[in-house]
Amino acid sequence: MFFVILKTFVVDIYRSSASAEISNHNVARPGESCRNSELCVGGSICDSGQRMCICAAAHEPLNGVCVLKEALLRMRPGQACRVTNECVNGAVCLADSGICQCDELHHEENGLCYSNAAKNKKSGSNFFHSIPTNEPKRIAEPCPLSEDSYKCSLPHCFCSKDGRSPPASMPPTSIPQFIVLSFDDAVNGRTMRDYRALFERPQIFNPNGAPVKATFFISHEWTNYNDVQWIADGGHEIASNSISHESLERSNLSRWMAEMDGQRQILASFGNVDEMNIVGMRAPQLGMGADDQFEMMERTGFLYDNTMSVNPGAMPYWPQTLDYRLSWHCENNNCPRSSFPGIWEIPMNQFHGTGSKRSAMIRGALELNSSVDEIEQVLRKNFERSYYTNRAPYILSLNADFLQLGGDRGMRALTRFLTSLQNRPDIYFLTLRGLVKWLQDPVPLERMQDFKDSSERSSNSSRFSSYDYYTKHEIRQCEKPNKCVYATPFLSSGEHQFLTCDPCPSMFPWVDNPLGRII
Repeated sequence: MFFVILKTFVVDIYRSSASAEISNHNVARPGESCRNSELCVGGSICDSGQRMCICAAAHEPLNGVCVLKEALLRMRPGQACRVTNECVNGAVCLADSGICQCDELHHEENGLCYSNAAKNKKSGSNFFHSIPTNEPKRIAEPCPLSEDSYKCSLPHCFCSKDGRSPPASMPPTSIPQFIVLSFDDAVNGRTMRDYRALFERPQIFNPNGAPVKATFFISHEWTNYNDVQWIADGGHEIASNSISHESLERSNLSRWMAEMDGQRQILASFGNVDEMNIVGMRAPQLGMGADDQFEMMERTGFLYDNTMSVNPGAMPYWPQTLDYRLSWHCENNNCPRSSFPGIWEIPMNQFHGTGSKRSAMIRGALELNSSVDEIEQVLRKNFERSYYTNRAPYILSLNADFLQLGGDRGMRALTRFLTSLQNRPDIYFLTLRGLVKWLQDPVPLERMQDFKDSSERSSNSSRFSSYDYYTKHEIRQCEKPNKCVYATPFLSSGEHQFLTCDPCPSMFPWVDNPLGRII
């Protein structure tokens, strides 16, 4: 307990120090002097020998930010072009005029294309934030009895007295067995090797022919946003896992908002993810935040949470909305007490693993020396607990520690397990957002051929209107992203860097400054 409090205290110091660091220093842009301790911005750091702000290798300053040297040779918005790859990142070559122009997800600033997500925030607008009210929250009551079912009805409300009953009173045999692949933490070179192996050339498909998609809960520190863009452009769901990746169990409402909604802004601004599609969250370190967490979700428009660890016993729990009291035992003192209508809690049914191990994360249920056969057996036994009982969704909580267990034993076991299931007509893989879509309007197994996962792009995003991502793949990732480097004396590591297909921000994005602006 002392360690958790100490870590939270240290992170708060980092946050206040970051603001002071930005405010108390003059700033210098790439190519300018940092001789008098100016703070280098625009993706540059101070070279101790030259006492000048320098960009990463193979990068040069352009209008105050570091860009890849190759970009200096590319055509910028308004300049003539013949093909799109002659234009800078974020721009397309218009066939009718032969001119480079920022695409629909970007806008032009100083000769470069910047994400529209950052532009929207400049005006202070935020389509997620609701106006807080002074009305006290209503304490959640028990789920209504079946004769009072009108009090809680789909698509906006669902609960059951025991938490184990499926929606719409569907018999298990008519329910598809859903499997959700979910991944935690930062996305970078350590994890992308495995993600590409799983998804670059789809090998596993649903009975309706759709390739398997996953949900990625992404934290900010050490994430490369060109990789985030690759994941999102492949049709996978992107969700928030906080900026600092520190536990928020003892944090207040404003900190929850800064961390979770701030990470949503970062993902949109530097990963080119449609912000309206980032509707899910998993708390960092699986630390619940009681009512403050769900008040944050209500105010910022998050649709679902996938944090709560529950012991399923012999039969797993189904998700429910938080209109009414939780139907399962809360093992954490920080579970919500108030009513939060329309917000879905998707419980993490704990995995029963080797020996007497039990954990919400698969890796925590395994011994370090577990063999491929043993790991696959754990995956299968926990799956069968859902499949042969109430068909509750089987959510695989994966991370690099699992995939790279014993080198590649976790990855091999997962691949074997998934391959063994793909020919079953009653098993479907969904993202968590797609699962919520199904929960809101349950479709029986015989009608699943026409069901489409909600990880599709928003209807107002024309970028993906030219193809059906269920059958085709159009991944428009930049081949050579910008490398943004920053001195971060206010964090535990004095230097941070990340890759992005967009121009580097002035400052390293962090809590309370997610867009990396000079404050």
